[in-house]
Amino acid sequence: MLNANAVNALRNRIRAEIDEGHSEAAQFALGLNGEIVATESFGAATDDSRFVIFSATKTMVAMSLLPHLADGTVELTAPVARYIPDFGDNGKQFVTVLQLLTMQGGFPQAPIGPDCWGTSDGRRRKFAEWHLVWPAGSRTEYHPMAAHWVIAELIETLSGRPYAEVVNQRVAAPAGAPALLGVPAVPPTTIRVAGSVPPNEQLIAEFGRAELVPDTTVSPELLLSLNDPRAQAAAIPGGGGIARAADVALIYQSFVHNPDDAHPAGWLRDATGTIRNASISASDGIPANRTIAGIVSGADGMNDYRWFPQTPRAFGHHGAGGQLCWADVDSGLSFCFLHDTLQLDPSHDLRRSRDLNALAVACVGS
Repeated sequence: MLNANAVNALRNRIRAEIDEGHSEAAQFALGLNGEIVATESFGAATDDSRFVIFSATKTMVAMSLLPHLADGTVELTAPVARYIPDFGDNGKQFVTVLQLLTMQGGFPQAPIGPDCWGTSDGRRRKFAEWHLVWPAGSRTEYHPMAAHWVIAELIETLSGRPYAEVVNQRVAAPAGAPALLGVPAVPPTTIRVAGSVPPNEQLIAEFGRAELVPDTTVSPELLLSLNDPRAQAAAIPGGGGIARAADVALIYQSFVHNPDDAHPAGWLRDATGTIRNASISASDGIPANRTIAGIVSGADGMNDYRWFPQTPRAFGHHGAGGQLCWADVDSGLSFCFLHDTLQLDPSHDLRRSRDLNALAVACVGS
């Protein structure tokens, strides 16, 4: 049952972001029982507006690999090099598929760019050049782009089809959502930057401890490059998804409800039932709580710093700038908030995500 008062409170909180100039365009959507039960656009956004969802793309791409885990064509404990031999060069021969999926691969900032990411041969040549900066499995560190280019190549190798086509067919299509990767049907809302980085002592006061203040692993300049139609068309698997909030919330509903054969038996259990990597993350100083399909909120009181609600079995992946994308396995609720602005003050994103996540959870119930 949807709580109308709570939905109105959620709307008002998002509207305040627009009215106070923190964002110029925004959308939210709530999914329940396999359908969208509330959605709205704010500011310059219309109901047809699309947004770059940044790293929220990562769960969509990882979910597209899971059918291969279900049918045995890929094994979590196997080295990636079993499937992509070029990847094994320069000491990477023992990096496993599980380490790749849970940010333990050891190559967090490995370079890859437009000169090579457009073809399988180009990607494999680049993989062969990469070196480990720490032993795989010895620590957790956020891999902004490199790991998901390898996951994309795994999908393409195992399926025999372009990875973007596979992601769109396995993740978006079963939910009745438009394609996520590739040239969008409608150009996305232009990304902008606002605010400034506050003094470090102010950030520490907001986040509670110095180690909880998030590191900037991707520069605003790199994120702004996704305004370029060529970058959008490149279907960047670690951050190039383009969608409406309703599309994302509906996709997460399909994850929860397993509507057809695109979601194999055990899909949801494998995605959320076991936290495969709870080690402390070097990127943000908190337990990673990563599974093979993203992040789980957890019951350790650190959910805010993972950008999740206080519901232990919520899972998904947020995107840069405060894009929120998750589903709660226990209530069946899915929630997505998308907007156009990269705030340089991370404490603003923390406060907003805490508010919106709590208000979204309150929408289910009397």
